[in-house]
Amino acid sequence: MRISLACCAVLVVFAALAPVASAGPKRDNTPPSTPTNVRVVSVTEDSITIAWNASTDNSGRLHAYIAGGIYHSPTSTTKTFTGLVPNTTRTYFVQAIDPSGNMSGLSEPVTGTTARDVTPPTTPTGLKVTSTGISTVALAWDRSSDRWSFGYEIFMDGALVTTAPHPYMGTPTTLLRKIRPGRHTFEVRARDHSGNASGLSNSVTVDLEGNGDSTPPSAPTNLEVEDFNDNCGSLILRWTPSTDNADPQSAIEYELYRNGGLAHVTPPGASWLGIYTVAGPQTWTVVAVDRAGNSSDPSNAVSLTVAVDPDFC
Repeated sequence: MRISLACCAVLVVFAALAPVASAGPKRDNTPPSTPTNVRVVSVTEDSITIAWNASTDNSGRLHAYIAGGIYHSPTSTTKTFTGLVPNTTRTYFVQAIDPSGNMSGLSEPVTGTTARDVTPPTTPTGLKVTSTGISTVALAWDRSSDRWSFGYEIFMDGALVTTAPHPYMGTPTTLLRKIRPGRHTFEVRARDHSGNASGLSNSVTVDLEGNGDSTPPSAPTNLEVEDFNDNCGSLILRWTPSTDNADPQSAIEYELYRNGGLAHVTPPGASWLGIYTVAGPQTWTVVAVDRAGNSSDPSNAVSLTVAVDPDFC
């Protein structure tokens, strides 16, 4: 077989024009050194500040640090974590990243705890009686303030009788029930969740005359509990209303007890209530209370186990 000289010449020309492969710059695969001497340098009630010794890299510079899972400037070796709450413990790691994306190893962990809250809420003021009944006293007072969450403690005749939440908006209030006739003095103080208590508010005094009734209502009967099985703890309790020697059925209120603890108080005259409850085995009873504060014997008990799925509701 014969190959023409013209064909060979064309092949030589194309070979001469073809680009010559050249080796590119070698990629940096060397990670920075691992940050060392990670330490807590300061804490406040809501922050922890850590520091560390700088990393080095063969490129001569770093791209960033990752401190506690957060990207951080490569030129700073301190990081303050904010938005915490008092007496909270957190553990942090630090690692370095170079411009090529190589990551150092994780530093040794460092653990810090925010400072304890030692400042009490401000003392409530303006305590006043807003209404009274045969055995009830309604109170209201001006809002206290605190950097952290808190609630209120209500005192009657020097003894703690109940607590009340601090409302998100508006005036704090409470209704005290089943108070016996006579003169009673009330005070309020604020207490935060770290246990710091304010001073006592001004005091108010009330004289309750009562109505002379000391006979309790009859016990509620035929308690039934319907479980909706909706994985949200929805129940309906139904019962046959009580009777009383002094009050009509429309004036009797009912206390609902779950596993022996008071779970809810109904409006007067109720014979059923819908309620959301917690998961687990529970036993329900109902107690009738008349306007004089006399409590009946408990109803029959109803036991059941309630399923609640927090991811569903």
